[in-house]
Amino acid sequence: MNQTIRTFVCVEIPATVRDRIEQLQRQLAVLKADVGWTKKSNLHLTLKFLGHISAAQVESVCRIVQQAASGSAFFDLQLNGTGSFPNQRNPRVLWIGPAEVPQVFKELYDSIDIGLSSVGFPRESRPFAPHLTLGRVKSNRNVASLVEALMAAGFQSEPFGIREVVVMKSQLKTSGAIYSPIKIFPLKATQDEAFP
Repeated sequence: MNQTIRTFVCVEIPATVRDRIEQLQRQLAVLKADVGWTKKSNLHLTLKFLGHISAAQVESVCRIVQQAASGSAFFDLQLNGTGSFPNQRNPRVLWIGPAEVPQVFKELYDSIDIGLSSVGFPRESRPFAPHLTLGRVKSNRNVASLVEALMAAGFQSEPFGIREVVVMKSQLKTSGAIYSPIKIFPLKATQDEAFP
């Protein structure tokens, strides 16, 4: 049997920002809603979830992501919004995301999405809305007060640099998912960054 690898493409966020998100999760957990909180180590911005794919497909994915990354400049991002999918009345996913998505980030995403479509991964039909999954709602217990508290708390990180894209492996365990990088691809340094 051919072994498949559960794979996604993402950008990581700094430990300082993850620490602040964990504080927000603790603050919200007091409400005793039925939520599976994302582990601090697993917080990231997904660009493309690919599911279970073969080792040969992973190679193609890495080639395409490397090409996209090498053509994209460093950029800064700031997380400054909270919300829930699909909506606040019936939340399934709690998230944090940027209020504004830099054009260079959209272009990087498009480059990866278009590249992957050339090797059989369908293009995303929804507009690009990068977000970190804070937690997944399992039942309606205390969910209204949870969403209210999330919106009231809000979230704003300091701006941070995105310098690389990661092709990530996800292993599902009973204790939760374990993520490990398959390959990390640096973005292109701008002239200012290359010669400080």
